[in-house]
Amino acid sequence: MWRAFTGAPAFPLSEPPAGCPHVSSLSLRLPPISRDLALVLSLRLWQAGAGLLTTILAVHFLTPELQGWYYSFISVAALYTLFDLGLSMVLVQVSAHAFTGLKWISDGRVEGEASPYFQALVHRASRWYASIALLFALTAVPGGMVFFGTKPAIDVHWLAPWLTLCALTASGLVVMPFLSILEGAGQITHVYAVRLALAVTGSISCWLTLASGAGLWATAMVPAMTLLVPLAWLLRRRRGLISLAIGSTEGAFDWRHEVWPLQWRLGINLLCGYLLTQINIPVLFHTQGPVIAGQLGLSLAIVNTLGLVAQSWITRRVPLMARAAVTRDWPLLDRLFKRDFLTSSAIFVMMALGVLAADLLFSHTLYARRVLPFWQLAGLLLFMFSNHVIGALAAHLRSHRREPLMAPLAITTLIALPLIVWAAAHYSSAELVIVLASMNFLVNLPVTVFVWSRCNRLWRLES
Repeated sequence: MWRAFTGAPAFPLSEPPAGCPHVSSLSLRLPPISRDLALVLSLRLWQAGAGLLTTILAVHFLTPELQGWYYSFISVAALYTLFDLGLSMVLVQVSAHAFTGLKWISDGRVEGEASPYFQALVHRASRWYASIALLFALTAVPGGMVFFGTKPAIDVHWLAPWLTLCALTASGLVVMPFLSILEGAGQITHVYAVRLALAVTGSISCWLTLASGAGLWATAMVPAMTLLVPLAWLLRRRRGLISLAIGSTEGAFDWRHEVWPLQWRLGINLLCGYLLTQINIPVLFHTQGPVIAGQLGLSLAIVNTLGLVAQSWITRRVPLMARAAVTRDWPLLDRLFKRDFLTSSAIFVMMALGVLAADLLFSHTLYARRVLPFWQLAGLLLFMFSNHVIGALAAHLRSHRREPLMAPLAITTLIALPLIVWAAAHYSSAELVIVLASMNFLVNLPVTVFVWSRCNRLWRLES
């Protein structure tokens, strides 16, 4: 469920700069090295490097117990993804389809025959996110107080940081639809420049907070920048888009037909992903204590960063693949996907080997003791590699605005979840990692490959 170009493509492609204000639609041709890929990679590489430095600072400035609280805070706050129900990803697909034949004008609005439809999409999406932001705050605040209040917290002052983290995370949900819609509408360069800016400012704020000895307050820094940086950019560059969100609209948009069928399926997929990954940290926090939970949290942060970097090659293709699917240009859709899928998978493998080598090299240091033991870390990397492959194949299928992987993933999660809780409660992290890696690599991955192959064949015959 969670994201170096070394040569020219095997097919001739070119693309106008993403975000050009007078381009009506994205060209389906790309240059060997494009600005959007450079920005996506810059973001992922920053996240990787920043994640490494955050790890070092967390180990240096946090005790093993406080490290467990730190990553447990982040994991519980990640529940916001369940309230999102995958809408941020769905909006990229829907916006890519809706923007066909439109163009941007100077104040951040759009013009063209289908502009009322696009404007209605912006309006409805903004209303939806305002509602789920409020629902998240009303759920996470008391839920976290109950959960963390059951653990002894000697010298751990957690209540005020938790309330702040929840408030900022909820507020950040309000700006999420704008970036997703802009990304789908071809503004990839601008969107990823904003995301890079918020990642840089969020990381630096987190580091300064950790270094100052503020402890758990560091968890609120990235959510703070996730709200402030995009909001400032929207007010300056896309004020017209905000006006569409808060004003009345003349266009009709059938949310139930256009968005909901894919949204609820993707939402269940994200729930399954959360239950297979992030929930394990609070489970270990509750059953084995904060020290082991902190080891798993730090290890997951490392392998998740590898997944995000590798997924960059797929991420930048999403709007183009959606356009290729809507025009039924199957050879182009496959070419857009194939090379980047192979490249991203190879990049992940190389980075994973580097992580394992570093773990062996620093095995006698304090840092190695703050992550899971070598073979458990290798198991998590195997789990994340299969996740990467599953995510890439799912992104290819979602170009058709369908989500056929929901049912098999839900079934395997229902089977795996009791085993995960049982393993965490009775055997600690080692058996938990065995369950995760085995279920994903031996069950979810083969099923996904089968469904992907079958759907590609049948959907193209139907069209």
